[in-house]
Amino acid sequence: MMPNQADRVWLLPPKFWSATKEMPAEEIESLMERLMDCSASRDIESLEKFDFIVVGNPYINNAA
Repeated sequence: MMPNQADRVWLLPPKFWSATKEMPAEEIESLMERLMDCSASRDIESLEKFDFIVVGNPYINNAA
């Protein structure tokens, strides 16, 4: 059974790399742990604060 597209959490690599290029490795690791925790607990509100995270299908305009 495939998960619902609306429930998927996507990390957009180019935006992630841009946002983290000046961060030390330890800070990136901490950020990834936070993102994984938010994703596991389905804390959508926290995840949507990051411009490199999309909840739902990134190829569909969810604003419509």
